[in-house]
Amino acid sequence: MKQLFFLGLLLLIIPTNAQTNLIKNGGFENEFIDWRGEESAMISPYEKKSGKNGANITQFVDAEWKALDQIISIPKNTFAVECSVWMKTDEVKTQKEAYKAGVVILEFTDASEKQISTENVGQATSSTDWTHYKKIIKIPADAKKIRIMLALAQTSGTVFFDDVKLVALTEQEYSKLNLDSK
Repeated sequence: MKQLFFLGLLLLIIPTNAQTNLIKNGGFENEFIDWRGEESAMISPYEKKSGKNGANITQFVDAEWKALDQIISIPKNTFAVECSVWMKTDEVKTQKEAYKAGVVILEFTDASEKQISTENVGQATSSTDWTHYKKIIKIPADAKKIRIMLALAQTSGTVFFDDVKLVALTEQEYSKLNLDSK
């Protein structure tokens, strides 16, 4: 009995740094559950960074915006978020406008989902191997929700996504990360 008490006490004392991923099904292990836009994408068991699946968007014409997205409520006491995603491209045509590419975008909205601001987390054209994109972004004033978009924006080619993560950071965690990166 003393051993169980000691083990329980030890587990309470050990600080945990496990941060919760706010994205549901970020590895596409459950296909497109929790994602919107599945008509624009495909699940691939062959092209993936980890796990059993990845997602991809392919288009043969340049005029469309095709995307998967997910809307997340911002948890209380969140000062910033850390977004990370693995992305790979195959023959994504380079356009005059830089935003026409394979992209990962965070859109910050108010409670009624009206846009406040957007942040580009990553973008790629041509053919690239799996690349890890990661960005820490302060939450804008009045933002209540985040919409993450994985897209092939008005260009042709194929873009692959896997291991999508969004982690809430307190002001203290944000400050520590910014001090550590200097």
